[in-house]
Amino acid sequence: MFQSSPKTFVRKEMMSNKILVPIDGSEQAYKAIDVAAKLAYNGNAEVVLLNVIGREQMPEAIRRFASVEHIEGPPEWQYEQLVAAGLLKAGQQHARNKGIQTIDTRVRHGDPAKAIVEAASDKSVGMIVMGNRGLGTVKGLAFGSVSQKVSHLAPCSVITVT
Repeated sequence: MFQSSPKTFVRKEMMSNKILVPIDGSEQAYKAIDVAAKLAYNGNAEVVLLNVIGREQMPEAIRRFASVEHIEGPPEWQYEQLVAAGLLKAGQQHARNKGIQTIDTRVRHGDPAKAIVEAASDKSVGMIVMGNRGLGTVKGLAFGSVSQKVSHLAPCSVITVT
């Protein structure tokens, strides 16, 4: 009934051939990639890394990342695309280092929770693995976090990583 690895027990019925991992460059996002790698069951599942470009002002941590990567100058939408590409490239490398063989990367625009749920549906994923707190603003404390919204709206199982 259970497949075991040194640190994880996963029911066979929960195994999916696609796992969606929304990433925003936060520590929680990298922890979610680690969990997805364990759930990918010896590299047999495809992991879809998703970055959502929200409508809010870009978090300071993302601006610092862009600065370190020497991303500057173009209009804001190009800037956001370049930052998203950099985050996905870093996430993809982290996933490969964790043994994930098949990785797809996607960028979406709009409300993060809605974009994650739509991506899960569009890609027919069996599971979403995401951090419980990302690089969002204080607004999330008053109106609920992205992970809370996704867990209520998603068409599949959602694992939140602390």
